[in-house]
Amino acid sequence: MGGITGWWSLFIILVSYGHPTTSYTPGTLCPKPELPDDAILVDLLSNVNLTCTGCEGRVSWLRRDPQGTPRPLNVTAGGHVVFYSVTYEDEDTYTCYKEQTPVCSVELIVRDEPQKDSSLFCYHQHPTHNITCKWRPRKVLHPKSTVTLIKVRVLEGATYYPCTYNSSEGTFTCSVFYNEGDSRRHVFYMCVSGRTDSELTANLEAYVKDLLHIGPPLSVRVTPVENHPRKLRVSWRPPEYWESPFYGLVYQILYGLEDSPHSSNVTTPDLSFIIDDAVMGMKHLIRVRAREEYQENWGSWSEEAAGVPWTDRTETTPVPYEYNTPKSEEDYDPEYEDKESEDLGRTFRYNWIAPGVSLVLVILFLFAIWIRYQEIKILKLKWGFLRPLLYPSSKVSTAQPPVSDSLLMSPSSSPSSVAITVSPLLEGE
Repeated sequence: MGGITGWWSLFIILVSYGHPTTSYTPGTLCPKPELPDDAILVDLLSNVNLTCTGCEGRVSWLRRDPQGTPRPLNVTAGGHVVFYSVTYEDEDTYTCYKEQTPVCSVELIVRDEPQKDSSLFCYHQHPTHNITCKWRPRKVLHPKSTVTLIKVRVLEGATYYPCTYNSSEGTFTCSVFYNEGDSRRHVFYMCVSGRTDSELTANLEAYVKDLLHIGPPLSVRVTPVENHPRKLRVSWRPPEYWESPFYGLVYQILYGLEDSPHSSNVTTPDLSFIIDDAVMGMKHLIRVRAREEYQENWGSWSEEAAGVPWTDRTETTPVPYEYNTPKSEEDYDPEYEDKESEDLGRTFRYNWIAPGVSLVLVILFLFAIWIRYQEIKILKLKWGFLRPLLYPSSKVSTAQPPVSDSLLMSPSSSPSSVAITVSPLLEGE
C-alpha cells in the first residue's frame, strides 16, 4: 500500500498501457525535463571551479540576474571563478569576457535532490467530501520544482491534480475529486518534476472506504450523576463535518483511573453515555472516538476529559482532588447563576419559616393561658364584691339556733304548718 512499486500498481500500468485510449508508461506519467546541451550539472552544496577554453589570463566573468542585468564576479588568477557550497540560487548563465569580447558562456545547473522513500498520506473526512493527499519532501526541493498528484484506475486515463505547498506544515497538499459512492480501488502517484530530473516519489493504493478518516468528537464533557457515587455522565458533539445524521456514527468511550494502566471501553450510537462502574471519589480520565456505522476503521481520539463521581460531602470525606465541571463561554449564563443564587437564598429563608411559626404559636398559647388565668382571678375578686348587692336575700343569718331541744314541728302537726323563728334586726342594719 505504501511502496513505490507493487503488484497492483504494475497491473494498473500494464492494463492501461494496453488500452488504446489510455496508453502510458511510468515515464509518460512523470516526464523528464529537457536540459540545455552546454549545461554544467553540479551537486547541491558542492564546490565548483568554473572555467572554459580560451578564457585565461586577464579576463572577467559576468552573470546575468533574472532581470538580465550583467553583474561582475570575482575572478581568481588564471581566469577561474570558484563557488563554495553551491546552492540553487547560484544557477545562472555565466559569460567570460576577454578584452571586452565574449569568449564563452556556461549555464550552471544544480541537480535535484532525490526524494526516494518518501510517503504519501491520503484521506477524506466525510463520505461526501473530496480526497485530500499530503506529501512531505525528504530533502530540499528546487525552487522551480512542481509537485503533481496522479490518480490512475483500471481502463481509465490518468488524472492530474496540482499540489500547493504549505510552509507552516512543510507539506504539499492536493485535493482529488471523489464521486460519492465510488467503492473502487484507487492508485495515487506523486510526481515531482524539478530542473534536472523528475520521479514518482511515492504511491498509495487503497479503497476509498479505507481512506475515510473521521476527526475526533468535539466538546467532550464529564459530569457526576447526583446521588450516584459510582456513576459518571459523558457527553460530546459529533466530529467536524458530521452534523448531518444521514451517515450514522458509532462512538467508543475509553475510561480509566488517573495513573492506572488499566482501562475499559464501551460503544454506543448516542451522543452521551453513563458509566456505572466508576470508583467512588476517584478521578477518571475519558476519551472518545468515532467510526462510520458500516465500517471498521476508527477515527481520531478526542482530548482527555476528567471527572469525579458524585460525593455526599456531609457524610463522606471529600477526596483531595476537587473537580469542577468545565463550562464553555456558550454554556455560561449570568442570569441562570443569579437565579440559582436567589433560589439558594430563598430556600435558606424558607427553612426558617416553619420553626419560627411554631415558636410564635407556642408563645401565643402560653400568653393566652396566662391571660385566662388573670381573667379568672379578676372575676373571682369582682364576684366577691358584687355578690351582696346583686343577691341580698342570700346573706347568711347570724341568729343562734334555738335553745330548746324540743322539736320545731311535732309529728302530729299538719304538714302545712311551719314554725319559723326570725331573729330581730341588729342596729345599723
